[in-house]
Order: sequence, then structure tokens, then C-alpha cells
Amino acid sequence: MSEFTLQELLPGVQVAFGGVCNRGIISDQGQVLVVDSGIGLPEASPLRDAAQTHLKNGPVMLFNTHPHPDHVLGNGLFTDGLIVGQKNVREEMLTTVVQALAAFSQDPQRAAMVGGATIAPPTLTFEDRLTIFVGDIEVQLLHFGSAHSASDSVAWLPQTRTLFAGDLLFNGIVPVLPPVSNVSHWIEVLEQLEALDAQHVIPGHGPIQAPDALARLRQWLIEVRSRVSAAIEQGWDGDSSAERITAEMHTLEPRGNESRLPGLVQQVYTQLSK
Repeated sequence: MSEFTLQELLPGVQVAFGGVCNRGIISDQGQVLVVDSGIGLPEASPLRDAAQTHLKNGPVMLFNTHPHPDHVLGNGLFTDGLIVGQKNVREEMLTTVVQALAAFSQDPQRAAMVGGATIAPPTLTFEDRLTIFVGDIEVQLLHFGSAHSASDSVAWLPQTRTLFAGDLLFNGIVPVLPPVSNVSHWIEVLEQLEALDAQHVIPGHGPIQAPDALARLRQWLIEVRSRVSAAIEQGWDGDSSAERITAEMHTLEPRGNESRLPGLVQQVYTQLSK
């Protein structure tokens, strides 16, 4: 885990780096909304301290983009204020994230990362969308269903056309495609996010770059899906497809964390074979 750093993207919007995932602080007129808490208390502590420096009115609010442990196990440091998430995020945190935390406790390295974390699910949930005002900054929380996770949402700031994309955007690195994901729907969601015409896009993982990172990931996923579909039609099995397509994608468009690619291809193969 690298050192905690903050980058001011524009007035009232900061991006936090140095954890497993990227996180954010939105602040105006003494009010604060944090986007994702991190994988545990060691990551959440400097984030909470940084958020506190902007706070003058009310408690710090927290928004969880989705229920994966690297984004929510720091929630315990934010229980004095509202924790906001789509309703399925709360349900996932009370089931699968409980199981994940128990498993982490059996691994010394992961146990150190979570640092005594407890389950602190959203206390305010929404179905499809919820608008919060942080001072005069409008923040639209928009739910897109199951794409990368069982429940993916974003924070959209229409006044500055700023998008906290959560793990719907892995920028420049191979994305994670868990069993509950849906690659075809993820492609559709990325197209919807492109239609927002954002000027600033913060990925859940990877560096901040131009908003066309959304289109690049969508095109990359389409390419993987197309090659897997062709492999299935040609009678290739999952292992052979993963080996061949991993090599092809490395040549076509190298991305960081390429060790994930065989597993991603296998997952796409499983989804398309159903």
C-alpha cells in the first residue's frame, strides 16, 4: 500500500490515492461527502482526517459505490454520519462482505490491511437514484445494476461534469470480473456513462486520465467478449481460450495487472456459455 495522497481535481473535489482503490472527498460550505472508505481502518483513517479538515456543519457523509471489501471495510470510521448506498449494497454487506471479512481475518497480510474493521452497512439506501447537496454542489447518485459487482453506482456532479465511476472504470489496467459480474451489461453501462459527457472521470482503480478512458475500457471489453464468443463457436474450451486470448489481448492492447487476464477470459467464457 502506497502513501496516502490527495489531488485537488477542482474546487470542492479531491481524489484520494494510496489505497487499494481510489476514493474521493466532495466538500463545500463546511459540508463533506466521502466517496468510498477503503479496504480497512488503516486506509480509512487518513481519509477521515482529511475530510474532517473541511467539516464545519454536520457530520461527514459517506457514499459506497458498490459492496466490494476494498471499498467498504473502512466504513466503521464514518458511522457518526450517514452512510449512503444502493439498497443491494447494504444487503451484500450483511451477507457476502461478512463472509469476506471473516476470511480476511485468517490471512495475516489481509488482517493487517483491514485493521480491526467491522461491518458498517449503509444507513440510508436508495433504489435507482438519489440527489444529495454538499453545500451548493449537487451530487447525483446513480445506480446501474450488476456490471462489475452485484450493485454498481456512481457519483455524478452535473455542475462540473465530474464522475466518480467506482469500479465501473479500471483505467489502464485489467479489470476484475467476479462471478456476480455481467460483462455484457458492463459494456452497456459504460456506454451510458459516456453519454453523460463528463469532463472529469475518477476511476475506481488506475490513474486519472481523459474521459475517453470509459470508451477505451468499453472497446477493450467488447474485444474480449468478441474473441471469447468466436472461441466458443470454434469449440475451444475455457482453458485453451484463456491462454490464446490472453496472448492476443497482450499484443493488441497491453494493460497493467495482466495476471488477471486469464481469469477474466475464463469468466467471460462462463457467462457466454450459459
